[in-house]
Amino acid sequence: MNTLPKVSIIIPVYNGSNYVKEAIDSAISQTYSNIEIIVVNDGSCDDGATEKIALSYGDKIRYFSKENGGVSSALNLGIKEMTGEYFSWLSHDDKYEADKVEKSIEYLAEFNGDDKLIVMCGAYYINEKSEKIRDVDYGFKKGIVYSGLDMQKYILDKGAINGCCMLIPKKAFEKCGGFNEDLRYNQDILMWLQFFCNGYSLIADLNEKNVMYRLHANQTSKTRRDLLVRDSYEMAKIIAPTFADQSTEDTNLIKMFAKRNAKYDCRNAVDECIRVGIENNKLSFFDVLNIRICLLAGKVRNVVKKIYHRIFFKK
Repeated sequence: MNTLPKVSIIIPVYNGSNYVKEAIDSAISQTYSNIEIIVVNDGSCDDGATEKIALSYGDKIRYFSKENGGVSSALNLGIKEMTGEYFSWLSHDDKYEADKVEKSIEYLAEFNGDDKLIVMCGAYYINEKSEKIRDVDYGFKKGIVYSGLDMQKYILDKGAINGCCMLIPKKAFEKCGGFNEDLRYNQDILMWLQFFCNGYSLIADLNEKNVMYRLHANQTSKTRRDLLVRDSYEMAKIIAPTFADQSTEDTNLIKMFAKRNAKYDCRNAVDECIRVGIENNKLSFFDVLNIRICLLAGKVRNVVKKIYHRIFFKK
């Protein structure tokens, strides 16, 4: 790349006065110079505490406030307002190491700035006091370009990847649209799958652990299983036809997607996958039987998980 591309760091926040200052400070401290920082207040109802912190930074950031609509709507507003060529998501309760953006841009340059590449760095977990807990293990290897199909299989098999670790071309959103604002739980998974279904690839340098991913009790992923079940069904209605269309004998994506939903005991999503798979002649009787067995195992897993949490995490 002959010139340094501009990177927009977008921080969506809702009632984030406990952690958002740390997030903004980590964005401001980036060693990469050509950045803008956009903070989107998603209708916080904390007596102005979040807004007061954001406004204290003056022109160091671009600040927007909107009615509450969920993280997808906040991210979409940030994407609409961004002037950078690359999008970098920073959750209000997470942090970046100072060279996160710089290292990602340097790695992208090794691939001649391919505008259909998404760059991913490594991460580690921190607790509520910002103390390191352990590294995040994604298993990607440096120097390998993971195709869209590789990434679809990875996500369906192993699960989501942290969006804050990625550097994403703005053109990806222009091609695929923004985050689905009807989803509140797995809107990020759907977005990544849509990228990878539309020709985008991924490169990763997990040696650069430049994102601090905070674990705490109030995360939606820990408190709202109802959102997981609902969103999984809505997501299946959107993307199951694409998986069915792209499925082959060697890589049966619709079967993988159904089994992923079965693992988390999302019955309606499983039923939708089976319906679409059968209609498109991509699921056999034995495939459906295998998926139903996985759903039973998922139900048992969910019951065991509930019992575990009641025993060890009851208040």
